[in-house]
Amino acid sequence: MIKKAVEYVRIPKKIFYGVFISVIVIGTLWGLRPKYVPVDLGVIQKGNFTQVVIDEGVTYFKERYLISAPADGITPKLNLESGDLVKKGQVLIEFFWDTNFKLKSPVDGYVLQVFEKDKRHIMRGAPILEVGNPESLEVQSMLLSEEVIRVKNGQKVIVTNWGKEQSLEGKVSRIEPVAKEETSALGVKEKRVKVHIEITSPKSLWKGLGDGFRVEVSVITNEIKDTMLLPVGALFSDNGQPAVYVFKNNKIHLTPVEIGAQNRNFIQLKTNLPEDTQVVLYPGGTLKDQQKVKARN
Repeated sequence: MIKKAVEYVRIPKKIFYGVFISVIVIGTLWGLRPKYVPVDLGVIQKGNFTQVVIDEGVTYFKERYLISAPADGITPKLNLESGDLVKKGQVLIEFFWDTNFKLKSPVDGYVLQVFEKDKRHIMRGAPILEVGNPESLEVQSMLLSEEVIRVKNGQKVIVTNWGKEQSLEGKVSRIEPVAKEETSALGVKEKRVKVHIEITSPKSLWKGLGDGFRVEVSVITNEIKDTMLLPVGALFSDNGQPAVYVFKNNKIHLTPVEIGAQNRNFIQLKTNLPEDTQVVLYPGGTLKDQQKVKARN
């Protein structure tokens, strides 16, 4: 039987301790290396800056007529329904009493409401039906009083969520001078002001809109073309002055800035920083000037 001899190589103590100390030093230096803090980045861009007031609105036929009983008497049975098309001068009701009254439509349009459909005795002035002209359609929106301060007659309005993907254009035609108290869905009492909006898009685009339809309106209260836009999340206060952290070569650089108007997403940047400059978003209070950082994926 052949036995294999196992030979052990003895490493000199100087070499062993030299390697051991080198490993410790390298590990220590690795642990003390500068750490790159992960940050989110945004980009300064050039574009059109807008400020808007957004709220719900309702369509409304401005030209509408309430047809009432001309005397005490008995209404005939009506065959008209809400939504029926009527022509100007068309006899809608023949009201018999001492005199035969023929009540005619004052406008081309639609029957909006029928108040008295069945034959019965009514008093003079009682409403019988209402007709309206769809050509006179406008949008009415109840805006918060603190927001309507920025709204002016003639301002451009974008109408969306009205039933089709294509938005409609309009303009503010009238702002009522009185605020009314309303209660929101959350039970909060609010002061709101009625704003009237004329639709300026071609009628062929919105002829399907009727009276009382819900829409969404965006009133453009401020518009600046071809300006530098800073993401809202990049701005912070440095000793009471607006500033950003500019990201370059894996470092951040504290940069004071001059700003203008602000909306939900962007701030108008007046400081001369190049387009596509990267800035730190939501920097918090732990970052410092010249600190090494890396962009999050």
